[in-house]
Amino acid sequence: MKYIIPFFFIVSCSAQKTSTKASGNKENLTLILSDLHSNIAAPQILVIEEVSSLRTFFATVNKTRKPGLAFPKVDFSKEQIIIYARGENYSTAIPQLRIVDEDSSVVFIECSSQEPLASTEVMASPFAMYRIKKTAKQLQFVKAD
Repeated sequence: MKYIIPFFFIVSCSAQKTSTKASGNKENLTLILSDLHSNIAAPQILVIEEVSSLRTFFATVNKTRKPGLAFPKVDFSKEQIIIYARGENYSTAIPQLRIVDEDSSVVFIECSSQEPLASTEVMASPFAMYRIKKTAKQLQFVKAD
């Protein structure tokens, strides 16, 4: 009986360690925020590596919101933010990013849009904000076909 309890303790601890490692390697690009109104007129992709640039973006997004969107907590020593804004259009499709390939010097990120939620006659400016680990590699953005 006294050997059964330590056996279960050891098995349960090793299972937790392997699941943590598996999820850590899988999530390189994480969606942290998306919305239909960014107040950004032209399509653009922003790579943000400092707090002041993120504050500037949120000042633009929150111009017409009361209360504004919440400011995410980001450790810029380990992470950077990628924002994909589609600009003003009549679509409610949220922009999406995903890593398609990676080599020793470049990370290729595909830019696409999900299916539109609805067709409207109201002008929208959808955006999506992603978190990625800070890297010295160049980020190359490619459009999805």
